[in-house]
Amino acid sequence: MWHRLVATPKPICCTLRPPRLPWKRRELLRWSSTAKDLQPVPEQWSPSAVKSVLEQVADAGALQGALHARLHNAAVSSASEEGLAVENTDDSVECGMPDFLLALELCKTRRLRDFVLFSRLAERLVLTVPQASTGELIRLSSAFAALGALNQPLFDTIAQTLLAAWPDGSAPERPVLMSDTVQVARAFAAQRSRHTELFDRMMAVSDVPSATPSEALSLLHSIAFLRLDREFPDDLWKLLEQKALEPGLESLGPGPLSQLCQCLFLAGRSEAQIQDIVGMVDAIAGAVLETEDSSWSDGEGPALHRRLLLLRSALRYLHREAYQELSPNSKLALRKVHRLDPPMRDARPTVHFVRKLSHILTKIKVGHFVNAERGPFTLDAVERDRKLIYECNHFDRFYSGSTEKIASSCLQERIVKAMGYRVVQIPHWQWNKVRRNKQRIEYIRMSRYYAIKDRREYTPRDEAPADTASNVFDYLGEYFFRKERPAASWSWFQPRYDASKRVRNPDGP
Repeated sequence: MWHRLVATPKPICCTLRPPRLPWKRRELLRWSSTAKDLQPVPEQWSPSAVKSVLEQVADAGALQGALHARLHNAAVSSASEEGLAVENTDDSVECGMPDFLLALELCKTRRLRDFVLFSRLAERLVLTVPQASTGELIRLSSAFAALGALNQPLFDTIAQTLLAAWPDGSAPERPVLMSDTVQVARAFAAQRSRHTELFDRMMAVSDVPSATPSEALSLLHSIAFLRLDREFPDDLWKLLEQKALEPGLESLGPGPLSQLCQCLFLAGRSEAQIQDIVGMVDAIAGAVLETEDSSWSDGEGPALHRRLLLLRSALRYLHREAYQELSPNSKLALRKVHRLDPPMRDARPTVHFVRKLSHILTKIKVGHFVNAERGPFTLDAVERDRKLIYECNHFDRFYSGSTEKIASSCLQERIVKAMGYRVVQIPHWQWNKVRRNKQRIEYIRMSRYYAIKDRREYTPRDEAPADTASNVFDYLGEYFFRKERPAASWSWFQPRYDASKRVRNPDGP
């Protein structure tokens, strides 16, 4: 009898990537959400002119006379009031702090980012910052943070200058305005810079009781994102919470309440204040049910939609009992948000780190999806046939000068692991040291194996580490055999010796 041989088909690797967009469109997509609040782009400045201004300021520290006059006339409406000399000559003009600020704000308005030039400009700014005023420092930190350029030496210098400008004392004669405090806190949070001394000084010299609800909420978000709430007394956190909830739960909309719930989850206070979160979710439910489906894609709708999805996932998977205690309207509102079609957004370009990882996974025949959206999260890579996630942890996912992940990444890992996924951590300092392609393949393969098999990877990394050497069955035999049980907890046996052969003390018995 004839037998037919059937070849087994090989596994097919599926990698979904967004379509390749034109160059100008890709440059525009690099911008974060902070670019939405920028001023309208002035038509008189072309991208080449802005690039020329940035190059001259960063490389030479001077500007041509024509560009210098044009910069001040276009960006500063009252140059004569600030004492800025505007010259219309072809000679180069030495740049000071006002010129640097105008150049940075022009790049922010024109949405131009060149990290190499920003790094060179930061080296010049480090020498100029100690002579700058407090207002210039606040403008500088806000402009640099809005551009998305991370530079720890520059912000360390800004912090030291602000500490010198704001004297120490719990009751200063001239308290710092809360608007300035909020602006500095947002800039340092965007830089992932946890300068504890500066935040302590700001809280001491600021008039916290006079903060508006929006200012208190913004300050809470910055402190929670940097995980500095443990450095401050609980009274300060409670005071800021009261200020954020000052009008009352009924008068506040779903935006501020959902942001406050997010702050509690980022700061790790959800265990102690889970009932407060449940109360705020019940207050949000009515407004969410009345919101039309078309309004979720306009204005603050996409951000609110993502925040409510995060709140639903955190309650469902981290606090299951509290989620069951929600009112029927609250569950219906969260279910409505979950079943809504996600707002239309432009496709995110795949970064180089993720593209390299995707190439390796394709080579070892692991089917996966890139930039996959799972609820409120956009994951770098997700396997197709297994609940496994790959995180390409670049330097912007860690606090500056440390190997500790930022609060939002820790919360995402905690929720994702509670959903049953396993996470493969690929930190940038290990990835950059592995240069060759074969070594990177072996590194990814072993990291995948450890994420699946190692029990220590099942818990989130921000939890307190448990002693893996200890076990509930350790020292079990000590209680079975009382005769051989050691007298001390650290001893394993009792030495046997002859007392007659013991060396006697000449001064004692």
